[in-house]
Amino acid sequence: MRLISPPVGAEIFLHLGLYKCLIGVMFALLNVCKPVGKSSYDAIRHIKGIVGKKVKVGHAGTLDPMAEGVLIICLGKATRFVELIQQHPKRYFTVARLGARSTTDDAEGEIEQVEVSSPPMLDEIKKVVNEFIGTIKQTPPAYSAVKVAGKRAYQLARAGKTLDLCPKPVTIHNIEVIEYEYPYLQLRLSCSSGTYVRSLVRDIGEKLSIGAYCERIVREAIGPFGIDASVKLTDIHPDTIEQYLIQPVEVIPPQCRVVITPGQACRLRRGLPTSLSKSVAQAIPWETDFGDIFGAVDKDGNLLAIIKPDEKRERLFKPVKVFMK
Repeated sequence: MRLISPPVGAEIFLHLGLYKCLIGVMFALLNVCKPVGKSSYDAIRHIKGIVGKKVKVGHAGTLDPMAEGVLIICLGKATRFVELIQQHPKRYFTVARLGARSTTDDAEGEIEQVEVSSPPMLDEIKKVVNEFIGTIKQTPPAYSAVKVAGKRAYQLARAGKTLDLCPKPVTIHNIEVIEYEYPYLQLRLSCSSGTYVRSLVRDIGEKLSIGAYCERIVREAIGPFGIDASVKLTDIHPDTIEQYLIQPVEVIPPQCRVVITPGQACRLRRGLPTSLSKSVAQAIPWETDFGDIFGAVDKDGNLLAIIKPDEKRERLFKPVKVFMK
């Protein structure tokens, strides 16, 4: 008879003081490299099978099954970090197929070839691509997780419903043409949360009047979490997961971390605002890409709380999320 080990519960992590961060429960992240063919929830299911049902598990940004790359998985109290992680810019590599359209804007849909008498030159490609840099209005793909009347767009699209999705503002920080040999165009881009690479490629194709869809999408990074430091799902097991855990403080840019005293920590733990010394307040960079969110850490760098400045009182900070017990 084959013996199957039970899932490892949260109790195995209680000795990991580095990841408990004074809250007594699981509090960590995983930088997972999701493979092609797996959904983001498949990755969640794999991790849940290791940490057990009692540990809350979530991810910070869906990747389509045909896409691969960085998927940040949040464990325990770190699931409260999803919105913070999503504030970080994302970097993608994509291979676009020009001269064709897809019902799903990727290679998995029904493909319609477009007759192209004269393929665009590289200069024209670059000119059109650069027009998408900045804040733009982008219509999500019909086959996406966007909700329409309480249902996912892809569910309605599969049922044959005609969708009229509203364009949403997204920011494309930069786009680099890596290689072009018609009909294939390789791009690398940095963008805000909510950006659909499939929509971007589709819109570039329409701007060129020849159509386009994504052959490949790789998420290379979310903020400080890059694909080179990610771990394959197949490498994460009950006896290996500990070595891949990441402290949630890594979500907060180093310049946005504020060292606080035990007395200040006590006030934050009770939900009360705390005042910073003049020297500490003056050292804080008030204009950052992370908005007005800061991380309160102890002298060892452990994250104790997320704080933001009081709008009315100078040097006073209010707790937004508290992780101390």
